[in-house]
Amino acid sequence: MRAAPDEGPSDGPQGLFLLDTGAEVTVIDLRLAAEARLHLGHAVDLSAPGGDVTARRTGGVVLRLAGGPAARVDATVADLSETARLMGLPLAGVLGVDFLSRFVVRLDYARAIVELFPEAPDAPPIEAVALRFDRLPFVSAKVSRDGRSAEGEFQIDTGSNTAVEFWAPFARRAFPSARGAPGEAAGAGGLETTSRGRIDALDVAGRHIGNLAVNFADRTLPSGADQAYAGVIGGPAWMGLVLTLDFPHRRMWLS
Repeated sequence: MRAAPDEGPSDGPQGLFLLDTGAEVTVIDLRLAAEARLHLGHAVDLSAPGGDVTARRTGGVVLRLAGGPAARVDATVADLSETARLMGLPLAGVLGVDFLSRFVVRLDYARAIVELFPEAPDAPPIEAVALRFDRLPFVSAKVSRDGRSAEGEFQIDTGSNTAVEFWAPFARRAFPSARGAPGEAAGAGGLETTSRGRIDALDVAGRHIGNLAVNFADRTLPSGADQAYAGVIGGPAWMGLVLTLDFPHRRMWLS
């Protein structure tokens, strides 16, 4: 990913960005922002797992995916060094929905390839399902554990490193006897408390995905969540699959 201010050259410094459909806005690390000579405006607080992150607004920035399309976003700038340390990656930024929602996003988890298109290159399969898009993408799904099942609306969060994270009130209603192992996970705002376990299956977009890791204790309520909100489906849920998010037409499918 390359970043350059609107008024600057078309080619700018580059870095590794987390592709995060759970982030409303794109965030650029302080060091890449300095290299790109981005203007820093007024301070803002960004909501993130683990706590709020202090950031600075910047002007319009053109971001270009390596070998892919470009788009202008009004990004924010923050110190991501601690998040990069916890992730063990040279993180230069977080690519949020303000950028991604311009495109059809195809994530091939089996081959570790991401592709962005202005329109879907192929006709969607019959199993394509609707996305509710209210600042973030949501999809209806069913989860099962120990003979019990429950349905709800899940945020699709490609930045999450847990297959499924249950909104804690949903978990208590759906699986009242479930007890997970206590732990911690790294979020952009620091460490957050978790309760780890497993579910038997996730049914979404015509696919039955079995034996997934789950966090029963997610307490972050995302923007746009409504009474049907059940939690988050993260990147590990799609291992071995191709996830296509057609943002322009508000639909998704798996292959």
